[in-house]
Amino acid sequence: MEKSSSIPFIRTKWFFVFGLLLGCTGILQAQAKGDSVSITGKLTWRDSTINKFPSKVKIISRYDPFFVLSAKVDSLGRYSSTLPIGSYTITPATKYHWQRDWNQKFVRINTEKSRIRITTDSIGEIQIPDLVMDTLGILQRIPEKGLLPGFDMEKTKVLDRFITRNMDYYRVPGASLALLSNGKVVYLKNYGVKNPITKEPVEETTLFEAGSITKPVFAFVVMQLVEKGLIDLDRPLYKYMPYKDVANDKRYKLITARHVLSHQTGFPNWAERDENGQFDLLFTPGTQYGYSGEGFEYLKKVVAHILKKDIDTIMAEELLGPLALKNFHFKTTEYVNEHAIDGYYRGVPTKMRFIKEPMMAYSLMTNAMEFSTFALAIRNQLQLSERTYQEMFKSQVTINESTSRGLGFELGRDTMGDFFGHSGVTRDFVSIYRYYPVLDMGFIFFTNNITGGWLTIDMLKQVLVTGKQ
Repeated sequence: MEKSSSIPFIRTKWFFVFGLLLGCTGILQAQAKGDSVSITGKLTWRDSTINKFPSKVKIISRYDPFFVLSAKVDSLGRYSSTLPIGSYTITPATKYHWQRDWNQKFVRINTEKSRIRITTDSIGEIQIPDLVMDTLGILQRIPEKGLLPGFDMEKTKVLDRFITRNMDYYRVPGASLALLSNGKVVYLKNYGVKNPITKEPVEETTLFEAGSITKPVFAFVVMQLVEKGLIDLDRPLYKYMPYKDVANDKRYKLITARHVLSHQTGFPNWAERDENGQFDLLFTPGTQYGYSGEGFEYLKKVVAHILKKDIDTIMAEELLGPLALKNFHFKTTEYVNEHAIDGYYRGVPTKMRFIKEPMMAYSLMTNAMEFSTFALAIRNQLQLSERTYQEMFKSQVTINESTSRGLGFELGRDTMGDFFGHSGVTRDFVSIYRYYPVLDMGFIFFTNNITGGWLTIDMLKQVLVTGKQ
């Protein structure tokens, strides 16, 4: 009985293999004879509110799995290709749609439904049916109330489920989380993998790019130097060290450390130099807000010049040693290479960028567990006087009705009250550090895909603190 029941399966299997070989042979014969067909097609969204289109479609032979082409999609959703006579499946080349435009919502494409099958059985040019793209909805909704107040083991299950499901939705391979409450770390968790191909898990020592979260860390060091009388917050920086890159714009002589730390320098975020290596200010220093990493790099050079030490030594003496920070790194080393998580850019793993010189605007590499030590030092007002902390968290410039800047810190207000912290966005990484002083709670979260921005910056504060807004 067993022998006879397997015969239909064996026949079916060999018929499939025979068909596959026949299809491959047909493609090869068509290619050899030059028989080909020009196709043109168009993408459309079932949800008409979605803007723009994926940049490519993938064309796969139904009988030769090794025959895969890609075709570019233009701004109107049109694409074209030339194919050998045969049968094909056409589908978007990516599982999500987003083009680094924060005004465009992130869309997960349902690739199982977003496909068409075509057969090219005559030579010439054919117009194929529209490829109508379906989407997948968000897998886990935001709770009515934040989970962090009264956090307990039962809430960990809800939180972990929310994070892992949305990491999958937003295509985030790995993440690192720390929750803080009443001066303690109440939850630490590493999620996912360092690389989706190797499947190596995220560990306690895994390093993420922190991006602009580096800025409040450097500000903390600068304020220590202010307390020691080594630098004056309101003395023009050119009096310590001129900056030839912008010296042609005399207004730069107004720039102070306060302007740098509160983003009022007039510098662009990152300046494009002219043929002489110079650039101009965007506005008169101290008159308005203008986010600038360039300003932090100027202040870094001033600090190194004043102390006559390299920035590595300064950060070690003023930050790493006093706060016992072991896994804070500002440049790439052998240890960093060994423990760095890979980025994930447009569906492809990428190595963490190589940083030769510490950059006080963005180069910190760490994780949530280690950064929580720094966050609690700020919460406990270590190393600095109460007066200095008050100055750091005083609004220096208003951005909008709920957001302003202190010295190195973002200041904000939501339905649960005032908070401070910072976010960080690089090509492959998104991170957030936020603390609510009156509630005495906060969180730190690192991810290794920029598409995690919706989860990291937009959704996590609602899940943990405010609840659904």
